[in-house]
Amino acid sequence: MKRLPLILALLALGAAPSALAQQPPAEPVARMGAIGLSPAEIEAFLHGLSPEIRAQAVASREALDGLIRAELTRRAVAAEAAKANWADRPEVAALIDQARQQVIVETWLAARSEPPAAEPPEADLRKVYDDNTARFVAPAQLRLAQIFVPVPQGASADADQAAEDQIGDLRRKARARGADFAALARQASQHKDSAENGGDMGWLPEDQLLPEIRQAVAGLDKGAISPPIRSQAGWHLIRLIDRKESQVQGFDEVRPLLVEAVRRQQAAELRRQYIEGLVGAAPPAINEIAVAEILSRLAPAAPAAPTQ
Repeated sequence: MKRLPLILALLALGAAPSALAQQPPAEPVARMGAIGLSPAEIEAFLHGLSPEIRAQAVASREALDGLIRAELTRRAVAAEAAKANWADRPEVAALIDQARQQVIVETWLAARSEPPAAEPPEADLRKVYDDNTARFVAPAQLRLAQIFVPVPQGASADADQAAEDQIGDLRRKARARGADFAALARQASQHKDSAENGGDMGWLPEDQLLPEIRQAVAGLDKGAISPPIRSQAGWHLIRLIDRKESQVQGFDEVRPLLVEAVRRQQAAELRRQYIEGLVGAAPPAINEIAVAEILSRLAPAAPAAPTQ
């Protein structure tokens, strides 16, 4: 009788997965025909992306929606191929096997070349920093505010001229005595994000500015307003709020990058040592005669000589 509670507990544990399985599946949050993606599937899909692309997707709803559409399309194509048993074709099956082996090889090598969990020695980080100081130069940064008047692609000459006239009028107002550029930007700029901040776009690396804007603000004094600037998107009026000159980043500032660089070097060295050990234990041997025969069979036949 004393075993009865234990038996009941085991039965309860065994029943738990069944109870979970009876729960209705989550409603898809994205769909393309019969193909749907549940919240869990989208989360798993995002986890499978590279950290850089995942960060873009998290930061931009437009980027995330584009990735979800691409994944739905990929799954729809895969479903069509599955209906046709495309994976059973010998040439496709061979490619699948090659891809599978490549994944196994790369993940196995990554596991064999995992660098130590501890951070690299401080002396190693210092050496990398001292040897690569030129790579840690932060570009000049500009803090800019703008008023933007768009010109749609394919706009007529009249529409373009009207936008140019508008930005010219805004420049006259911005340069008038006592003018408030921020208030004017909130009222007239059609770049929503910066307009809400009085046109302020924050600190921007100089080398990442549009060439036409970089050239126009190069000679501006702090507080000065540029002439109207035409870009592919439309017309810009730029005010230079402040400038930071280019400078070498300090050791502490770039330390995370140094740690990453040294760990990559460690991983590459461990990978090299592993492969060299494997090859050294059983050096590859190639039958050159047999390879030559294979190549002769694969070579295209020589064209027949023309008859006289």
